[in-house]
Amino acid sequence: MSAGPVELRLSPFVKCGREISNVGYLDVSTGRVVASLEVPLELIERAVLANLSLEIALVGDGRIASSVAGGAVCSSAVKTISIDHLIQRFLTSESLRLEETTQAELRTLLKRLQDSARAVQRAIALFEHSANEA
Repeated sequence: MSAGPVELRLSPFVKCGREISNVGYLDVSTGRVVASLEVPLELIERAVLANLSLEIALVGDGRIASSVAGGAVCSSAVKTISIDHLIQRFLTSESLRLEETTQAELRTLLKRLQDSARAVQRAIALFEHSANEA
């Protein structure tokens, strides 16, 4: 008496560790691993990041919009933060300590922000000048 063919019902699985992930298939009926492969996380990270695109845009009202697209990402979620909120978060004492920010770097930041504010004022003046000519 011969046994008939056994039909396996396979399910993919992933077990992530700190440095190695174990990926493969297991038999759903028994829970036994049918095939598996150990993959270093660094290799997975490189493969995923190689196919991603990070997009950052400045919106006219001073918000910064960022999104990730490509690769395994099915849809890109856009995250926004206002410039002033971003700067306030950066300037907390904890953040400054963690980033080891120097006084010279903060002076450079201040100069760049002042230059940016003057550029915005010039753009507003151009709009006003154009509106007065119309």
